Amino acid sequence: MTNRHVLALAALLPFLAGCSGEPSEADMRRLVEAHTRRALERQGQGGFRAFDVFRKQGCVAAKSKSGGKPGQYDCYYAATFVPQPGQPPLTVNGKGRFGKSETGDKGLVFEDLGAQPR
Repeated sequence: MTNRHVLALAALLPFLAGCSGEPSEADMRRLVEAHTRRALERQGQGGFRAFDVFRKQGCVAAKSKSGGKPGQYDCYYAATFVPQPGQPPLTVNGKGRFGKSETGDKGLVFEDLGAQPR
């Protein structure tokens, strides 16, 4: 295999990874940020806009015995944000279930399965 072939295959890897059905890091971030924003607003702690850092740590297909359905993934992530100006950053390790919306649209839905500050 020539260097050109290797470079061409390497360029295709991000597209092939996206075909697995697993949510992308950007999709996960968007859904977890929206969930966090709503949760903080319900508690009267508005002002959250976005995480300072968000990192997808990995996903596994959700098992049916834990409530998972085909096409759903249990994913782990780390999210860091500054809760209040002047306060130290807070990093949370979280787990969520991501899957296709049951309403027929092509969007993803997020179910919070827990987060732990570290």
